[in-house]
Amino acid sequence: MRHFSLLALLLIGCGDKDTGTVEEADADTDADTDADTDADTDADTDADTDADTDADLTDCGTSIDIPKDGVCAVTEGSGSSILLRGVVLGPDEGYLGGSVLIDGDGLIACTGCDCSGEDGYDDATIIDCPEGTISPGLINAHDHIGYTEGAPIDTGTTRYDHRHDWRGSLSTPQNDTSLGKEWGEIRMVISGTTSMVGSGYANGMVRNLDQDSANEGLDTPEVNNQTFPLGDSDEDFEDNCGWYYDASEVEIAGESAYVPHTAEGIDDYAVGEFACMVDGFVGVDMVESNVAHVHAVGLSATDYYRMARDNAQIIWSPRSNISLYGDTAQVSLFHGFGGTLAIGTDWTYSGSISTTRELACAAEFNRDYLGGYFSNRELWEMATVNGALALGAEAELGALSPGLVADIAVFDRREQDPFEAIFDADATGAVLVLRGGEALYGESDVVDALRSDCDTIDVCGEIRAICTEDEFGESFDDIADELSDAYPAIHCGVPEGEPTCVPSRPGEYDGVTGSDADGDGVDDASDNCPSLFNPIRPMDNGTQADADGDGDGDLCDATPIGDDYDGDGVANDDDVCPVESDDQTDTDGDGKGDTCDPCEDVSNPLTGCPAALATITEIQDGTLSEGDGASISGVIVTGYDSSGFTAQDPNAAEVPYSGVYVYTGSDPGVAIGDEVTASGSVDEYYDLTELIASSWSITGSGSISPTTVSISEAASEAYEGVLITVTAEVTDAAYDCSVDGSSCSDADLWELGGSAGVLAYDRLYSDSDWTSNIGTEGNDATITGVMGYRYDRRRLQPRTSSDF
Repeated sequence: MRHFSLLALLLIGCGDKDTGTVEEADADTDADTDADTDADTDADTDADTDADTDADLTDCGTSIDIPKDGVCAVTEGSGSSILLRGVVLGPDEGYLGGSVLIDGDGLIACTGCDCSGEDGYDDATIIDCPEGTISPGLINAHDHIGYTEGAPIDTGTTRYDHRHDWRGSLSTPQNDTSLGKEWGEIRMVISGTTSMVGSGYANGMVRNLDQDSANEGLDTPEVNNQTFPLGDSDEDFEDNCGWYYDASEVEIAGESAYVPHTAEGIDDYAVGEFACMVDGFVGVDMVESNVAHVHAVGLSATDYYRMARDNAQIIWSPRSNISLYGDTAQVSLFHGFGGTLAIGTDWTYSGSISTTRELACAAEFNRDYLGGYFSNRELWEMATVNGALALGAEAELGALSPGLVADIAVFDRREQDPFEAIFDADATGAVLVLRGGEALYGESDVVDALRSDCDTIDVCGEIRAICTEDEFGESFDDIADELSDAYPAIHCGVPEGEPTCVPSRPGEYDGVTGSDADGDGVDDASDNCPSLFNPIRPMDNGTQADADGDGDGDLCDATPIGDDYDGDGVANDDDVCPVESDDQTDTDGDGKGDTCDPCEDVSNPLTGCPAALATITEIQDGTLSEGDGASISGVIVTGYDSSGFTAQDPNAAEVPYSGVYVYTGSDPGVAIGDEVTASGSVDEYYDLTELIASSWSITGSGSISPTTVSISEAASEAYEGVLITVTAEVTDAAYDCSVDGSSCSDADLWELGGSAGVLAYDRLYSDSDWTSNIGTEGNDATITGVMGYRYDRRRLQPRTSSDF
């Protein structure tokens, strides 16, 4: 056997794949007199330097056999744990000959040089990948997986100023088949992606973090992903921030992660969008720590500063931005302010087919247009730990840290730096992909040892296995047959027709020239940042961006917005209101000065304005307006359905206006008599007053006794949401609700007290004994229930059989 150390192996790159074990460098020198040592040393000095610098590798001195075939070899153990060995990319450093131990529950038990002291180590199945990069599974933070079948769009030299310029004019049809989303997830897993936000999902395979039912067992709350957070799918600009906002500040504050498309363009429309997403006085403040903004292209230095200061994140999609607009977000500027960047593929039509192809674009743009601003580790973090942070999943995903879920991808790093093995990965680059320690895809012999009945496929001449049958209930061949006319899932080399990653705009700039070193269309002699790409955008009023007016372009300026942007004598980082001159008054002590704090009396350092404590009476009697935040406490549940509950205030001064429907959007998990607290925003849903809850919890128990009222009182708005008892004549025992413009095929309705009365409605209680309990037409009926409203009629909603 020949012997190589892992350090020597990293220097040599490929080596001979049929050689024996990996040991210390000294053994390598003694044993390999026949090897071209001098040539290897001379050729790979740079690789050694790059690897040590970017990966920050600790040499563990571990001896590992080099597989005769492929990148990884498996030795089956008798226990349920898995031990991975190779170049491990840990959260703070990398390990040559490092180990990752996965326990029987699919969690990471140990990462480092030595895991021998951990439970499960001795009888673990060992997967040795001495020529592999072991990384957390990649996270694609933004995609539209319902559009995976079509080939990329060839826009030629056409570039746009805003997404509304191409929407409707470019052909971007949704998937034609029922398996298009599965096809998209296959592309992702083959590239080492284990989690995504896809604006759609297939059950199985990749974790869909914006869909609880398809996140494959995570505890992380569902991401709220919004393509049109301002409600502008009609493409109409709304003056004075009069947008149709998808969510209020209170609702956004209640999300684990809110992910809106923001400023996807480089014109005044994009500028106007963000102005209404950052200022809670005139719009809805969406620049908070739990918000990750997709695209964020049309922003100024001040905008990026405000985002970074408030710990909002950006999800960068460089390929799609460049192919559509000829420009992308000023990510080095944002990062320089301390901002966190994740990465997303956007979609096949104008973006990348996989996370690795998007990373390849990011690395190319970084090298050619940002002067290598980002290190390889920083680029890799965009698709791992930063992706988890942006999506609120950092407690479970994004790093090879003990206690986190073992979502892991191993890449072939022969002849490459450990990080570049990921950025430059072709279709055969990922050699093993695990989700929670379970194999999804990889070299067939390794996958077969970990999981049975996976499909064997040919990936550009390499034999791989993919577990589509178990995950999707369909074999790979059946899915491929169904998608035979679709854009392929596997591309050998650069994907056919892949959108460009070279910025250009016709008549403005078209790449680097002898007099324009950064390719931004401004000659070096007059460029305020000649080494970094900073073109004049339509939003820039004819000049390169220079926020502080000092002659240095924002990207080249160490202090892009100056030390004291608002000129009030307080440095930006110490200023409680850095973009508006103020006297530093901060009444609630939340770090937001009163001048720029819409809720100056309520401390909210990490969110927009929270819901103010209110009573149900204030919600119902008009004291609070639609859209206002409100928090109610000490109220009692009087009824519930599959998407909310009714609650009443036992301490209200008067019974009228003391009840309300709390909309939760899913099973609220409450029971009649529970005492609850709920926060949200006030809404009028077809004239039914609701509290749309962003959070709610059970705090105790109590009771509400029904109030006996007349039929005319029952029909008034004052008793909406209130538990009442009413006695009235049954005037119609088979009421046809279609006269009110509704469909009532699934509803039982009885009219009480004639057309001026109310309808008994089965929303909160549906049972076959309704007819016998209510009685027949012409007779009086006494019924208890909660008053509601629907289709222009007040409706009495019994909860149990005892309410009749």
